[in-house]
Amino acid sequence: MSAIPGRRKRRTVAMFVTTLLVLLSVPALGWVGVRAVLDSTGGRDALADNLPVQTFPGTPTALYLTADAAGVLTSATVFVLAPAGVGGSIVSVPVNADIGFADDARQSLQQVYADGGVDATALAVESLVLVSFNVVEVVDEATVTEMLLPFAPLTITLTSDVRIGDGESEIPSADEVLRAGTVVLDAEMSARVMFAGAGQGDETGRKGNLEGLWAGFAASVSGGRATTLPTNVAPVTMDEFVTRLVAARVQSRGLTTLPLTEEQNPGGGDVVQLDQSEAVFVFASVAPGSMSAPKLGPVFRVEAPPGYDLQVKLTIDKILFVGANVISVDTSAPSRPDTLFFVPDEVNRDRAQITDEIFGTIVFAEPTVRIDGVDVTLVLGTDYLSSVET
Repeated sequence: MSAIPGRRKRRTVAMFVTTLLVLLSVPALGWVGVRAVLDSTGGRDALADNLPVQTFPGTPTALYLTADAAGVLTSATVFVLAPAGVGGSIVSVPVNADIGFADDARQSLQQVYADGGVDATALAVESLVLVSFNVVEVVDEATVTEMLLPFAPLTITLTSDVRIGDGESEIPSADEVLRAGTVVLDAEMSARVMFAGAGQGDETGRKGNLEGLWAGFAASVSGGRATTLPTNVAPVTMDEFVTRLVAARVQSRGLTTLPLTEEQNPGGGDVVQLDQSEAVFVFASVAPGSMSAPKLGPVFRVEAPPGYDLQVKLTIDKILFVGANVISVDTSAPSRPDTLFFVPDEVNRDRAQITDEIFGTIVFAEPTVRIDGVDVTLVLGTDYLSSVET
């Protein structure tokens, strides 16, 4: 492998350690990526080259926002339905994630919500995770409590103390604080975790608690609750979406954030940088049909064998850096030593050369299918994966 010189030198080894811990410690989502594409029978018409065309399965997405009575955004969560139309994935997005992308223009999702409301926030989240949403809704604490009620009590691992009192006293009593650790809470108290402390300058401290809440929720859903709603059409309301989501097994995770230095964040706001390559890794795995490709380079699908999640994430980082896009990821492919590029069109073979400083000499193989919306299918071999510095 040839590394890109000077690649983001501001990031430290701690960043990679953090990413590795997240990838290993958070329950793996039900990745659909390539396998679901290969199982799909949609769009079988052949193009001029007579390759059969396959499309991504339907995986509707929803953005579930919560805000308190003061208008503070307390959480942002992406729901993704599995290809079967029930069950799926829950991904918590930090509300202090930066969407300004420049040292002199830092702005968190909370600021976006305060200034522009729901629509502006939905667009901001889409720009962060490169996913489009079928349903978007903002709800209050009472609505969250109602949603959690059928699954209570929830067993939640808190990473920091949660002040659940009214906030009027400077020194809260013992019964006004949930201490860090594993707790078992009813629906009302669980919902309070989602709202407590929002907008008080410590969203990084709240991040782990929100992820713990959704992990507890997913565990309580277990095998799911039966539904009579049709599963072959996309939900049109959040109530329908949640009903379909909890009708089968659900898995959850959070996203890694990177702290900003004083130089990067001169305003000193409560803002962190989202690890975009990890976000792409996650959503390209569970919702490839909803991914966008904003860069000018070719659109990639990445395949790799199990056990190389961090190496795949770091490879995506490099692919994004050279101006290409990744909209589909599969980490359950058969293991092979060599790395191959499957490119149906000659013009995209030339465009794929954009990654030659990552992979060196590119080896093309003859594709047998064309994936709708994908220019390059990249099959990562173990020789390359073993060489990735982590």
